[in-house]
Amino acid sequence: MATTASETGVISHWYKLFENFQASPKEFYASVETALQPRKIPDASTSRVDWKEGGLFSAQREYLRVTRGRLVFDICGAPFGSGFFFSWWFAKTESSLGALALLILIVVFFIAIGIFFQGFGLLGGLFLTCFGLPIFFWLFVTFMNQVREGWDDALVAMPILGPLYERIFRPETYYKMDTALMFQESVRHVVDEVVEQMTSAKGIRPLTDLERKPILREFYRR
Repeated sequence: MATTASETGVISHWYKLFENFQASPKEFYASVETALQPRKIPDASTSRVDWKEGGLFSAQREYLRVTRGRLVFDICGAPFGSGFFFSWWFAKTESSLGALALLILIVVFFIAIGIFFQGFGLLGGLFLTCFGLPIFFWLFVTFMNQVREGWDDALVAMPILGPLYERIFRPETYYKMDTALMFQESVRHVVDEVVEQMTSAKGIRPLTDLERKPILREFYRR
């Protein structure tokens, strides 16, 4: 799956180049996946994604992606000159289907109004439009949130209505922020451990705490 940087909102980033060191990216990714299993991170899954190295027709670079809801960890290991670098990007995915979701929502809204007024008359149609439709929508969203986190990414990305929808149905809470940070820390520690195992086997000194420190960006963008 190919992706571009515009599809994500970066939260934090880390990288390290090791001179005169070479490794296999695929072996690195496999080691990270193996080290993740004992952590049993709730609702987390792994996959491989391709990021473009440059413009439209440029080559693609494979990354290991760890996903939890809308949060993703894109992990890279690749040769660079005579050395080899490791990096990761922790980000929140952003849907590109917001405008389409808004259009579909408007069409469904007017179709429902037509059915209500035709089937239940003026007063019945008005009542169902003002009360029945919002209640049904609220029940539907509540049910879907229990089934699959992130199903409504396109609704959050809607122009105009998206921020209102997010404030009502996806409010940021301490718990959400805590678990997002724990997800980041869990995966970050795994990457640190695997990098240290691979480099120490070649006699390279362990990274210092400062070298392990990620570059932090705004945690939640509005």
